[in-house]
Amino acid sequence: MLDYRIYTFLTLCEKMNYTKTAEVLHITQPAVTQHIRWLEDQYHCRLFSYQGKVLRLTEKGTMLQNFAQQMVSNEIGVRAAMEQQEKAEIHLRIGATKTIGDYILPALLTDFLKQNKKYRLHLAVDNTEHLLQELEHGALDLVMLEGFFDKSCYEYTLYKKERFVGVCGKDSQWKNKKVTLWDIRNEPLILREKGSGTRDIFEELLKEQNITIHSFETIQEISNFRTIKKMVAKNLGITFLYEPVVQEELENGDLCLLELEDLNIYRELNYVYMQNGLFQNVYEPFLEFAEKWEQQHKKG
Repeated sequence: MLDYRIYTFLTLCEKMNYTKTAEVLHITQPAVTQHIRWLEDQYHCRLFSYQGKVLRLTEKGTMLQNFAQQMVSNEIGVRAAMEQQEKAEIHLRIGATKTIGDYILPALLTDFLKQNKKYRLHLAVDNTEHLLQELEHGALDLVMLEGFFDKSCYEYTLYKKERFVGVCGKDSQWKNKKVTLWDIRNEPLILREKGSGTRDIFEELLKEQNITIHSFETIQEISNFRTIKKMVAKNLGITFLYEPVVQEELENGDLCLLELEDLNIYRELNYVYMQNGLFQNVYEPFLEFAEKWEQQHKKG
């Protein structure tokens, strides 16, 4: 069992405020201060410092945060393993961003579960930011991300690369025209919310072209891909996402690809898991299966 002061430390890392940390943990603010000082005495270093009135982690504090997140994840795994009987079910907790969870993962998971009867799946579909928080807190074994993440903080394995595209409605003025991102800046944008993988990738793409999202006249934020596609099909704007999300609509003619000049964009889809995890044996069979499954379907 981890020392309770580690949980105080991690909560303070998240809130970066002693008062809010005390409220979350239902303890007093002096108790939070005492817990942090005890850890600093144990590790002979400062874990936090103030820059003006802003609380910051020190370099050593960041190091402890990474180790503590790994310890919390491992402790949850230990508890689950201790509770399982011999030949018990294997619970696999996967998180996925919406592109992967709704359009790429279902067929893979179906085939995996057919061949691995002991596994019981827990699937969470959410945006990149929240999934990484759940991974750090030990609520997920691994996550599948299409967006950017700090590769120095996690272990990861490339699943595949997918094409990132812009699409418009069949009645759009941009249909069958070669355009640049600057050409379409007056077109309404329909995008996922901040923190989503597709939103992060699109904003990074704009930076590469020396454009910002504020260059566009109108931005609609919609968290549901089906709604986004219907709005684009009705010629209410354009959107940017991964090609598998709009494959059916492209094939039936409801949506059309934007022919962007000098842009042929592929981005990584990655499996992401905690560094130095003790329970890789839970998800490694799935990773091995997924690699073989992807190769088979490429051939097909």
